[in-house]
Amino acid sequence: MQDQLYELFSYLKGGLKYKWVAIIIAWIICISGWLYVSAMPNKYTSQAKVHVETRTMLQPLLAGMTIESDVRGLLRVMQQLMFTKSNLEQIIKLSALDKTVQSPAEREQLFDTLKREIHINGGSEDMFTIQFEAKTPDEAKNVVQAVLTVFSEQTQLSTLGSTDSAQRFIDEQIQEYEMRLRNGEKARENFKRANIGLLPGQGGDQVGQIQQLNASLEETNLLLKEATSKKETLKKQLVEALNSKNNKDSGELAAIPDDPQFAELKQRRNELLIKYTEKHPSVVYIDKTIKELKKHLEEKQRQIAKAGGLDTAVMTNPYVQSIQVALNQVDAEIASINSRINIFQKRLQKAQDELNSKLSIETEMENLNRDYGQIKGNYERLLASKETAAMSEKVDTQAEALKFKIADAPDTPLQPSSPKRKILFSGVLIIGTIFGLVVALLLYLIRPTIMSLSQLRHVTGLPVLGTVSYKANPGQSAKFKKEALRYSVATISLLMFYVGFLTIDILEIKQLSLYYLLQNSH
Repeated sequence: MQDQLYELFSYLKGGLKYKWVAIIIAWIICISGWLYVSAMPNKYTSQAKVHVETRTMLQPLLAGMTIESDVRGLLRVMQQLMFTKSNLEQIIKLSALDKTVQSPAEREQLFDTLKREIHINGGSEDMFTIQFEAKTPDEAKNVVQAVLTVFSEQTQLSTLGSTDSAQRFIDEQIQEYEMRLRNGEKARENFKRANIGLLPGQGGDQVGQIQQLNASLEETNLLLKEATSKKETLKKQLVEALNSKNNKDSGELAAIPDDPQFAELKQRRNELLIKYTEKHPSVVYIDKTIKELKKHLEEKQRQIAKAGGLDTAVMTNPYVQSIQVALNQVDAEIASINSRINIFQKRLQKAQDELNSKLSIETEMENLNRDYGQIKGNYERLLASKETAAMSEKVDTQAEALKFKIADAPDTPLQPSSPKRKILFSGVLIIGTIFGLVVALLLYLIRPTIMSLSQLRHVTGLPVLGTVSYKANPGQSAKFKKEALRYSVATISLLMFYVGFLTIDILEIKQLSLYYLLQNSH
C-alpha cells in the first residue's frame, strides 16, 4: 500500500511539471463555460395547487349501495384530455400567447411546447399541482391560470357523465345476456330431449353391469378352459386305446373274416405248406402279399380313426365307446360355452359403449350447465348493478361528486427557476480543474521523468547508493519564486473570476426580482 502511495505521489509530482498547461486549459474551459452559462436565458416557473373534494355526506350512509366514482381515474383522464388541440387552443387564447405566433408552423411549435412544459401532478389527499415554466414570469402565471380554468371546466362537465354512460352500458349488457340466457336454456332443453335415458340420474348402473358381465365372462372362460382340457384328455385316452395291442389284435381278427382276398391268400398258403416248405418261392410270395395287404388294412383303420370313425370291431369295444360318448358330450359343452362367451362379449361391448356415451353426455351437460350458470350469474349481477347505478345517479343529482377548490392560486415568480447558475458555475470550475490536471498527467505519461529514488530503482532494476541534492544559486531561486508567484496569481485570478460571475448572477437576480415586484405593484 505504501509503495502504491509513493507511486501516486510520483505521478502527481510529474504532473506538476506541466502545471502551466493545466492552468491554461482550466482558464479556457472555465471562462468559456461561465460565459455560456451567463448567456443562458432565465426561465420562470409558476404553479397552482388544486384540491378536489370527493366526499359527500351521503357516501357514508350509502356505502356499498352506490357506485363510488373513481375520481383519481377521472382526473388522470382529464390530464390526458387537457392536451387535446381544442383545449390547447383555449389555453393559448386565455394566456394571450396567440399574439406571439405569426404562422401555422409557429402555432404547432407552441402546441408542442405546451405539451412538454405543462405538468399536472397528483399528490396525496386529492391535492394536484399545475406547473409551467416560461421565459417571463407573466407568461408562466398566465399559462397556469389558463390551464386551471380549462381544467376546472372540463372536470365539472365530466362530473356526472360517467354514471349515465355506465347505466347505458349496463342496459346494453343486460339485453345481450338476456338473449344469451334464453339461448342457453333452449340448448339445455334440446340436449336433454336428444339424450333422454342417458342423462345423469337416468338409466341403469352401467358400471355395475360391466363388473357383473366381466365376472360372468371370466367364469365362462374358466369353464371353457376346463372343457378344452377335458377334451384333450379324452383324445389322448382314445388314441391310446386305438394304439393298444388288444385293439390291434381285435382289428386284425375282425379284418381277416371280412376281407375275402386275405382269407383266400391264407388258404392258398396253407395248401402250399402241405407240399413245400416256407422257403419255397410261391410260399414266400404269398407271405409277402399277405404282409402288404395287412399293412394296407392297418393304414386304412388309422385313417378311419383319425376321421372320427371306428371300425366295426373297435366300436364293439365298451371302453372305446364310452370314450367316444364322453368326447361328443365335451364337444357339445364347448360349443355351448363359446356361444355364451359370444353373448357375454356382445353385452359387455354394448354396456361399455353406453357407459362411454353416458360419460360424454355428462361432460357436455356439465359444460352446458357451467356456461348457463356463468351467464345467469352475470345477468343477475348486471340487474343488481343497474339498480345500484340508478341509485348512484340520484345521489349524484342531489350532491356534487366533485368540489373543485383552488388551494394556492398561480403566483408571479420573482426569481428564475432555471438555470441554476451557482451550481453550473461551480460545476464548470470543477470540470475545468480536473480536465487540466488530467491533461498534465497525460503529458507526463507520454514524456516521463524520474521523480524519486523508488521510481529510479524500479525503472533501472539497479541498487541506488544515494542521492545528490541540487543547490540553486540566488538567481535561480529568484526565478523559481517569480514563476511560483505568477502561477499563484493565475490560480487566484481564476478563483476571482469565479467569485465575480457568482456575484454578477446574484445582483442580476435581485435586480430582476425588484423589477418584477415593482411591475406587479403597479
